[in-house]
Amino acid sequence: MKIELKKITIEHIKNVANGSIDFFHKDKPLNIVGVYGANGSGKTTLVDAIALIKQIVETGLIGSQADYQHDLVDLIDFTQNQPAHVRIVLATDQADVTYDVTLRRTAQRLVIDDEQIRYKANQKGGRTRTLLHYQRGFSWSDDIPIPLKDLTKTVQRKIRVPKNMVDLRVLSELVDERADSFFFNKNMLKLLTTTDIFSDQLLTVLKVFKQFALNLAVYSSKISGQIYSDIFLPLSFSVDQAFGLVPIPTDSTKNISAELYEVGVKVFAQINEVLPVLIPDLTISLAKKEVTTNQKGDEILTVEAVAHRGTHHFPLRCESDGIKKIISILSTLINTYNHENIIAVIDELDAGIYEYLLGELVSVMSDRAKGLLIFTSHNLRPLEVLPYHKIIFTTMNASNRYITIKNIKATNNLRDVYLRAIQLGGMDESIFNHNNEINIKRAFRRAEMKPTND
Repeated sequence: MKIELKKITIEHIKNVANGSIDFFHKDKPLNIVGVYGANGSGKTTLVDAIALIKQIVETGLIGSQADYQHDLVDLIDFTQNQPAHVRIVLATDQADVTYDVTLRRTAQRLVIDDEQIRYKANQKGGRTRTLLHYQRGFSWSDDIPIPLKDLTKTVQRKIRVPKNMVDLRVLSELVDERADSFFFNKNMLKLLTTTDIFSDQLLTVLKVFKQFALNLAVYSSKISGQIYSDIFLPLSFSVDQAFGLVPIPTDSTKNISAELYEVGVKVFAQINEVLPVLIPDLTISLAKKEVTTNQKGDEILTVEAVAHRGTHHFPLRCESDGIKKIISILSTLINTYNHENIIAVIDELDAGIYEYLLGELVSVMSDRAKGLLIFTSHNLRPLEVLPYHKIIFTTMNASNRYITIKNIKATNNLRDVYLRAIQLGGMDESIFNHNNEINIKRAFRRAEMKPTND
């Protein structure tokens, strides 16, 4: 089944009060979307919001502050009264399906307060229908404390069957206690496959979102920051129908399992098909340094990532951070280029990558990629090679964070248009709080003259 990301809406997450991005143009899916804007204008918030949806759909959980590499708990200010909200719309051959989730933060974790699944068939006159609506604290009736709203009469009748009622109450109490997703947990999926309380359509839609999350790779700036440690290379990979992010040791002091070693070897072989084209004569390998056995009898390997240039061989950690960044994301880019259901989200794609090479990469992806690459960047080179409808600009208006340029000719240089808009305005929203050099110099002087407490 073909599954495409159609739209995302974000409310009250980090510095975004409201913002929406469409990933379709003239009813056709885009294969690359670049997000540009000033520091602190909502680019990384988009990446984090997508990571949040992936986490919920994959596990049904949000987890505590230290559980997940994206620090999802910190996305919401626990002092604010307004709940956070994310809406994501997927397009399939049969219908558009929508998942809405509303969250709030306690001192230690995020709590899901409301979830909705909607369905709109791809047919003339098709209407949007709510398949299921969960609301924390809501009671369907005085005698049946089940937190589901907008139920059809058929579903209401089935819920009153004693066994079904018990199953739903157990599920409701478990979700209420853990403050997690009502829809995307193993107990709900089991309920849908073993009972006929809800329509088969609901199970189909949940499976669509599960497949979407499986095909989604999120590469945050926090993940890429691990490159600078020279301990692990965060390797985002997709090979032999396996997807994920694995830490590959670069300092020859860390041990990995034999299974992880085999994955690394396959991914490195895939990367070596493209890497020498981008970086002449460079290939990589995963060298065994030592093989031991743990108490369970499993093989444990001490390995080191090695770079090869002709007859020269040296540890990969000696390469530049830019080259390690390219290696880290290359498997995911390869998969996005070749497979239509794959979605890669990369924060700060330009970090450490040579400007001209960056332009070539995004140009190739724009021309032929079958999947979807979403990236943020500060380097403006991609504005010169991508069409205007594949670029999103962030604004200074927290209530309208994401916009596209309108009424621009194909012959116009988007980079020049963007820089002119920064200096002179002309867009629907302000895209940069312009400070002249005099104000910046004055601020530096004030900082030096400010008395300190010894």
